[in-house]
Amino acid sequence: MFVVKLLPSTRLRLSSSSAASDVYNGQFFLFISIVGAMSCGGSKKAEQEALAQARRDSIALAKQNAIQPIQKKYGAILGIPPKKINNVPLFEFIDDWMNAPYKLGGNTKQGIDCSYFTQYIFHDVYGNLIERTAQKQFDAPDTNKFKGQHNLKQGDLIFFNNKGSERNEITHVGFYLGNNRFVHSTSRRGNSGGNGVQISDLTKQPWKRMFVAGGKKPKFSNNTTEN
Repeated sequence: MFVVKLLPSTRLRLSSSSAASDVYNGQFFLFISIVGAMSCGGSKKAEQEALAQARRDSIALAKQNAIQPIQKKYGAILGIPPKKINNVPLFEFIDDWMNAPYKLGGNTKQGIDCSYFTQYIFHDVYGNLIERTAQKQFDAPDTNKFKGQHNLKQGDLIFFNNKGSERNEITHVGFYLGNNRFVHSTSRRGNSGGNGVQISDLTKQPWKRMFVAGGKKPKFSNNTTEN
């Protein structure tokens, strides 16, 4: 802030209204000059701060849009571009459980069955507690069942049995990820040579033959890519 003072020894004699006007105009010009200088300085500072903020925003956006290693990993497994792996918490959960062995009735990383695994996905990733067994998940009133593998979207449950028929008991359940891939815990050996939590291809046998129906659970936050 600038303060302008007239020294005590300063004396102004105004002999006419014209002189008074000249003094007033001079003081006004001085005031405008000071305010202008202050405004210019403030504007420059604001401009510098705006540029700095723009740089910070640009860096933050670049970090946000950067492809994470887990997106690259599961993009390759699912055969889709890494940027489409946009539900990172889901794939972090899957990665944490990957290759955990299968155990009927098991609910830990030392052994887990299919329906406990899908129950954990819905609870830990989406905050929704679903039914305990594959049959109960299939029969639940809020499970919107549908035929046709082409109708599957990420987040859907997939139900199986040996006959591929609703007339028989549902014996297995998985969680659809996209591009015909689903994650599940199974007693069958996968590509890694072991059983348990793995990602399988729905177009391959025996899953294609055993497929009964898909099922949508409406009461969870589906912020995932639909494939």
